[in-house]
Amino acid sequence: MRAKWRGFTLIELLVVVAIIALLISILLPSLSRARELSKRVVCASNARAIGNACKIYAAEPWHNDNWPTPPFDRTALSQNTQIIYSSINQLTADTDTPMRWQESTITPDFGLNVSTTRAFWMLIRAGETIPKGYICPSSGDQVDDTEEINRYYDFTGLGNVSYGYQVPFGPFDTRPSENVDTRMGMIADKGPAAAGPPTNAPLDTTMTLASPIREWRQFNSSNHGGRGAGEGQNVYFGDGHVDFEQTPVVGVDHDNIYSLMTDFATTNGRLSGQWPQTGTVIADPYPGQGTFGGSPNDQQQRATTDSLIWP
Repeated sequence: MRAKWRGFTLIELLVVVAIIALLISILLPSLSRARELSKRVVCASNARAIGNACKIYAAEPWHNDNWPTPPFDRTALSQNTQIIYSSINQLTADTDTPMRWQESTITPDFGLNVSTTRAFWMLIRAGETIPKGYICPSSGDQVDDTEEINRYYDFTGLGNVSYGYQVPFGPFDTRPSENVDTRMGMIADKGPAAAGPPTNAPLDTTMTLASPIREWRQFNSSNHGGRGAGEGQNVYFGDGHVDFEQTPVVGVDHDNIYSLMTDFATTNGRLSGQWPQTGTVIADPYPGQGTFGGSPNDQQQRATTDSLIWP
């Protein structure tokens, strides 16, 4: 006589569902983490490609080992004049400065209102890179869809570029080039200031090299983790390698790559420094300016190893 088949009871089904739910809850964080790590690899690849394009640009005989440097009013360097280098679309309430600059309406060599990301657009105009290569997949930024690339000199907005550049406005030995200290950070995920206007106050001066990694997250790029909770940033160094760094203190001699070096390059002056923007204008026109004292136009009293990634 054939045995009668007995189906699953409700309790057995609920146990199976509970086990499946438990397995999902265990696996999902791991899958999410794996996705983020894969995005970091793509981000690092982007930073490497941009940096290598800069090196190719510098190798051209007529560029004399200099990386892309947007034209700016160089007379400001010998005067007590402030250069306004901001991101496109401005990080402040100042909306009167056209950071994008149409070729038909304004010349590229325009005064003191300059944008570091114009250096990246120079590579796009030259055909060395494409807009898609400037988007970190973890950032939420969108690819710039500009069709008439040669008509403009910058990205449409800050949400169309995920990386910052060593500030190129200053004396030759502080601009990005093949002659800088190879330990300097030259390109990186855009800094914390890009997530919102920085305050006028200096960075937290209580931070030390011994501070827990989690406490440094507020000073990291927001690309990987969100505003105030960045897990770190990909940094392209002068020697051509890229590392994912858990703190921004990765420049020469423990230099914060997102702040200006101050206070005679003391420990605090390197770790904290000051935000590169105060109010609506730049406090110092180029990295390292006035680090060792002197007047704003004294180019002998500066630090030449100050990494300053902006935005």
